[in-house]
Amino acid sequence: MRIRMKVALAVGVVILCIGAGTLALYHIEHLDWMDSVYLSVMSVTTVGYGDRAFKTLEGRVFASFWLLVSTLAVARAFLYLAEARIDKRHRKIAKWVLQRDLTVEDLFAADINQSGFISKSEFVIYKLKEMGKIGEKDILQICNQFNKLDICNTGKITLQDLWHSSSR
Repeated sequence: MRIRMKVALAVGVVILCIGAGTLALYHIEHLDWMDSVYLSVMSVTTVGYGDRAFKTLEGRVFASFWLLVSTLAVARAFLYLAEARIDKRHRKIAKWVLQRDLTVEDLFAADINQSGFISKSEFVIYKLKEMGKIGEKDILQICNQFNKLDICNTGKITLQDLWHSSSR
């Protein structure tokens, strides 16, 4: 939902920029409303055919700031639109991975310690890897950190391990 708000806000800012440009062109450059809207849209979207331009000094000063802000607003709107599409694709993949039944191949792939069964933690790690949320490198870094904290080599982090690691 947060991405939708960002897209809506960015599109709103672009519309506001077009509106500000339209008003400025109408009042400063003395264009009619239709030409003001046309030039604003062409300028903000950076299409600009070159058939119209700012002629007054006040209009050019306004345009130098307005075009910078407007171009950045359009770029940000496109960035958020792309982010929304990517987020939607990730959610679709995650939903597919979570709804998919576990196969024999999945069981062998998820069985990290080759015990013939998978624990809840192995299942979670496997599903996170399938969703693309973590990779093998991430898992190795986490395991290395765990091994550093597991001073007694019990495969568990105990209070004693934490005391030993904090006294170093």
